[in-house]
Amino acid sequence: MLYSLSISNYALINVLDVDFSKGLTIITGETGAGKSIILGALSLVLGQKADVGVLRDPSVNAVVEACFKIPGTESDMEQLFEQEQVDFSSELTVRRIIYPNGKSRSFVNDQPVNLSFLRSLGNTLIDIHSQHENLLLADIDYPVKVADAFAGLGSLVDQYKKKYRDVLALSASVRSLRTLCDQTQKDLDYLSFQYNELQSAKLEEGEQEELEKELGMLEHAAEIRQSLFQILDILENGQAPVLSAVKDAVRLAGSITVQNSGFKDVSERMEQARIELKDLAQECSRSLQQVRDDPARLESVTLRLDTIYSLQRKHRVQTIGELLLLEKSIEKKLNEAVNDSSNLDKLEKELEKAVQERNSLAERLHRERNDCLKDLSHQLRTRLALLGIPDAQIDFVIQQNPSYGPLGNTRIEIMFSANKDMSPRELSSIASGGEMSRLMLCVKSVIAQHSGLSTIIFDEVDLGVSGKIADRMGNMIHELSEYMQVLAITHLPQVAAKGSTHYLVKKDVVEQVTETRILPLTGDARIMEVARMLSGSSITPAAIQNAQELLKS
Repeated sequence: MLYSLSISNYALINVLDVDFSKGLTIITGETGAGKSIILGALSLVLGQKADVGVLRDPSVNAVVEACFKIPGTESDMEQLFEQEQVDFSSELTVRRIIYPNGKSRSFVNDQPVNLSFLRSLGNTLIDIHSQHENLLLADIDYPVKVADAFAGLGSLVDQYKKKYRDVLALSASVRSLRTLCDQTQKDLDYLSFQYNELQSAKLEEGEQEELEKELGMLEHAAEIRQSLFQILDILENGQAPVLSAVKDAVRLAGSITVQNSGFKDVSERMEQARIELKDLAQECSRSLQQVRDDPARLESVTLRLDTIYSLQRKHRVQTIGELLLLEKSIEKKLNEAVNDSSNLDKLEKELEKAVQERNSLAERLHRERNDCLKDLSHQLRTRLALLGIPDAQIDFVIQQNPSYGPLGNTRIEIMFSANKDMSPRELSSIASGGEMSRLMLCVKSVIAQHSGLSTIIFDEVDLGVSGKIADRMGNMIHELSEYMQVLAITHLPQVAAKGSTHYLVKKDVVEQVTETRILPLTGDARIMEVARMLSGSSITPAAIQNAQELLKS
């Protein structure tokens, strides 16, 4: 429910603060006092378009702030907040600021929100019902919502909505995965070829370096053997073998050391040099045995390296390590393709099951809706008769659409006639504004207990009625207040007397500036306002007495 409204710098309003309570709140005032201005300001926090022309002082921001208490069962509202990633609370402060440059900003509990979210939120918070409101009745979904509320199908509708959302989510997942699978399938043959090619190569980390080293030796085997042979000849077999000469040098150094111990280091180093040279000679001898001219091995190594180089050029990499990583990556894609195909089959089965469940729930909803329409029509005709349309005819044309929406696949069209001798026709083409307004009031009175609305505002819906009909309309509006908060802007004393709270909107001149204010009325002040509504500007004792009687009743 709406429990407070604060407005500043808006049209004729300088600063206005008003608190609202449960039940029926009456708002009255002379024509032009500013009742529609207050309603227009409230519309801003419900997401309506802002106009810089409403600024009282064009150099100062206009601010409208409304505070709401939310029932604990508003699952649709919580879902709306979750979708928009806005924190939900059982108490909401909705603020709209209009700047002098024409721009505006919106906040819910001090969190910035966009206008689309504000409109969606506004539709769940308040229903503003005006004299010429016919948009809801013309909305193809509204008659379905009326039937659901009248038949108490809220739980079944919630089940259907959940399954409908499941179908949408699964359909999106199936489409996305199918597109991926189709694209992967196109690449699958090529990926398989690449993977088989890399696997058949049986690449090993470090293999390339070893092969390149071996190739260098095989290509120059003759030159290497010749050089090794010459080294051995120098060290061991030549006319003056180095090892033999070094051995003599070691012997001479040893004899010197015997004679003079100061040469011991020279002797030891000479021995070390001899040992190292001997070891080198043995290494060269072993290498000479290993190095062979091997044309077959040369060809094998060359072919192997050609395979490696070819794969590296093809995949634009430099090392075997990169080729091995690529092989793993392709293997992963191939496995994913298999998994995606399996997941797609699974998702398609889940979607098929969800569609069947959705269709079954939609069928149940359609039957329940169809079953309640006769009784709904009867109750609406009864209420319209009370409001001065005794010969009203209301028929519902119900059918099933091939496609499914958030409310199922039911389409309901309201057929109406206010006269006994005229057959019912499509509502918007035959009903007058007054008839439409009364019908809407009857609809809301019939579904009030189940509609889920928390606040409804009637904006002069009683225009054109008086006397007994006005009293009945007041009773009907009062009955609505048993199920929700009702605010009624009215010119009828019969309606005004029904309220539990009464506010007067009046226009005063303060320091030569016209200003709209709203005043709570109680006791004698309220009696005088109802009397004014009865008799006009000249309030008679009879009008006062009549007002007292109306308020007592």
